Amino acid sequence: MDWVPTSSEKLIDVRSRVQSWLKTRLLHIGTGVWKRLRPVALRVVVWIVSIYRLSLHSVVFIGVTGSCGKTTTKEMVAAVLSSQYNGYKGPGNSNLLKAVIRSLLQTRRSDKFCVQEFTIGGIGEAIPLEEQIAMFQPQIGVVTTVGDDHISAHGSREAIAAEKGKLIAALPQTGTAILNADDPLVLAMQNRCTGRILTYGLSTDALLRAEDIRDDWPNRLSLTVMHEGESVRVQTQLCGAHLVPNVLAAMAVGQAMGVRLQSAATALASVAPVPGRMYPIESPDGITFICDDVKAPVWAIPPALDYIRRATAKRKIIILGTLSDYKGGAPSSTYARVARQAVEAADYVFFVGQWASRSLRAKRHADDQALQAFVTVDHLNGFLRGFLEPGDLVFIKGSVADRLLRIVSAWTQKPQGLPAADSRELNHSVTPTIANGAPILSTDGTIVEQGVTQLVVGLGNPGKRFEDTPHNVGYRTLELLADSLQATWSEEELGVVARAHVQGHPVLLVKPATEMNRIGPSMRQLADQAQLKAQDCVIIHDDLSLQPGVVRNRMSGSSGGHKGVQSIIAAFQSEEIRRIKIGVGLPTDGTPVARYVLTPFDAAQRDTVEKACRQAATRILEMLKTHPVSRS
Repeated sequence: MDWVPTSSEKLIDVRSRVQSWLKTRLLHIGTGVWKRLRPVALRVVVWIVSIYRLSLHSVVFIGVTGSCGKTTTKEMVAAVLSSQYNGYKGPGNSNLLKAVIRSLLQTRRSDKFCVQEFTIGGIGEAIPLEEQIAMFQPQIGVVTTVGDDHISAHGSREAIAAEKGKLIAALPQTGTAILNADDPLVLAMQNRCTGRILTYGLSTDALLRAEDIRDDWPNRLSLTVMHEGESVRVQTQLCGAHLVPNVLAAMAVGQAMGVRLQSAATALASVAPVPGRMYPIESPDGITFICDDVKAPVWAIPPALDYIRRATAKRKIIILGTLSDYKGGAPSSTYARVARQAVEAADYVFFVGQWASRSLRAKRHADDQALQAFVTVDHLNGFLRGFLEPGDLVFIKGSVADRLLRIVSAWTQKPQGLPAADSRELNHSVTPTIANGAPILSTDGTIVEQGVTQLVVGLGNPGKRFEDTPHNVGYRTLELLADSLQATWSEEELGVVARAHVQGHPVLLVKPATEMNRIGPSMRQLADQAQLKAQDCVIIHDDLSLQPGVVRNRMSGSSGGHKGVQSIIAAFQSEEIRRIKIGVGLPTDGTPVARYVLTPFDAAQRDTVEKACRQAATRILEMLKTHPVSRS
């Protein structure tokens, strides 16, 4: 132990050496070797850092945990304490082992405090949470709330609370637990504390209590904080009353460290919202975005929606990405439930992403434009170009992986207003109005017969190299249908088109020129030109979940994960689209699915699928014959 530092100079040298080693050695070890060495290496690092921690005996270490609000609370704790002391706060929103190590190494003996977030269960780390806490040795522990984050891993909120409670259980007898009195699972952690307990919340039993809360946008959150007969008005820059517990927790830490209420209130007035957490951004066009785009756990959405419901703005628009941490039930029911909640809080609600179309089940009627779904952020941005107006308030909620900030960037990184929607971009809110008796023109000027009653689209990828592949069975089926109807094909801008009549009514058959995954806008454009609704359309596509040769009819429903169908559902804002699914099966030889669907069939497969395509063509014809014809 003769290498243990005995002076500040040696401490700084040890710290820098450890940091350098972490950067130059651990990050450049080969994958195979690293898998074997990583657990040992991490434990060596933890041991070294723990030794360094022993020298920081004058620093008060503060740990923050909870299902939400950790980063905001940490930032406010640091602001409150910095009004009186020097100290260090953990980096960004990082709360895993490497961040804990970094915080310890960056803390100096002259610092008065170090505040760090902790996530539960050591997610993604070889060192369990309790060992990270033991290394950190907190004297103050803060718990914000217990929700359903990581519910799939831990099974119940009680199990999540037990994991988070490890922070409180680790406090020494001289330590202080800062607990949310409004959350029974958090308050129950006081039974695991051997030291001092400070509670906060709206409850009359809370030692630090909030009253007279105001958060009506465009005003920012303000509240009166009461403690032991003293009160102070706190004006923040934050958005939303659901952040009140974070404000109170920070002030409670200040009380534990001897910071007066008024000093804490003054410090909090200068704390800006944390990016990605109810973070307001004003565009040059007068459009305000509130970005809460780090994660979107279902259990945490209602408070944010309530905030938007009470806000004052010309129009209120909610954009929702990927939802997470919901218990039981299918994605369809969850997205539809959240959609119903959202449409009650705003004028318009737009979902975006893989599961976006699930929300459409909450539409109040087929033509409801207040609720829409988009496959990608790019599709949504194209729509927003012609939709958003000065004075709009846009609330964005999703996960980091959704990259929803690109929506804001499209409006803030330009000197002037966005151009009007390009004619190639689909604007879902506008359907062309065509006078009765006027011809219907396609985009290249060719005439589409007036009175087209149904649109049939075969999904596939244009180009000779994609012929006879699983992804192109829609094209092949449509060719067989056209032959049976004696229809001829012609090249047009949006694809190869055949015009036919079924029981005297004009029907349009289309093999789109657009890539399958982006087919939706083109198909919607064709339908709008012919004044057709979703129910008047039929699509034919491949299905990996069905055995080769199996054919299934479906009158409506979700995409089943098919990206082409997702694009169409999003474009029409409806799942009420008839479809024929042709089974192509999954690869049996280990070929990646993405390659398999674009690889030509072998001879045996080709015969099986050809028979299925003929059967599918027959079924489409039956669909067309039985579809009621009605013109608005």
